[in-house]
Amino acid sequence: MGNIRNGVWTAGAKLPSENELCQMFGVSRVPIREALRSLNMMGITQTRQGEGSFVSEINPGLFMNSLLPVLVLSRKGMADILEYRRIVEPENAALAARNADESDIETMEATLKVMERIGKPVLDFSIADMEFHLDVARATQNTLLFSAANVIRDVLVDYYRKINEIMRVERALKYHRLVFDAIVAQDSDLARQWMKEHIATTIDDVSQKYVDEAEKDEEEEKEEE
Repeated sequence: MGNIRNGVWTAGAKLPSENELCQMFGVSRVPIREALRSLNMMGITQTRQGEGSFVSEINPGLFMNSLLPVLVLSRKGMADILEYRRIVEPENAALAARNADESDIETMEATLKVMERIGKPVLDFSIADMEFHLDVARATQNTLLFSAANVIRDVLVDYYRKINEIMRVERALKYHRLVFDAIVAQDSDLARQWMKEHIATTIDDVSQKYVDEAEKDEEEEKEEE
């Protein structure tokens, strides 16, 4: 990994054979094969049958793929993700207001129209909802921010239908439209404000839902006793 990150082995380069790697690092075949398998799983290298392993085109998003195993949708994991979004996404919106080009604006508007057309908390709405947040991250023109949003979207998409049921589609659409209008107006402060409020209300709604569920569980346990 270090030789790839440091540019010793560049994109498209063929890695040394297993024997050569064993000699190079002074280890047996077992850890070498495990390391190669991990690099392949993360998309950092690709193996071609009969040819060997080659370095993939490297971008920041590849190294973020290693986050996926830890972003498990437990209650704690979801709280961590929402807290991350509360910190990052308002700044994404502010940066998008400064950097979005015409293509970014058209993409965001098209996604909003899809959400408005669906108009109910089904999986398709949830996918479009997360797509809008990805559109905003893309509009920042920052590769790392966009890659991080991609990772979060992949983890959250199935869960997000429940979010939209909790906070209501109408309110989700309201905040997305407010964020979009602020980005179009190139008003960074307003874009940040609306996104911050949007994520904060989402966290409040989800937290309350967990409290309600916990209280319900306690009541059911008392009834069983």
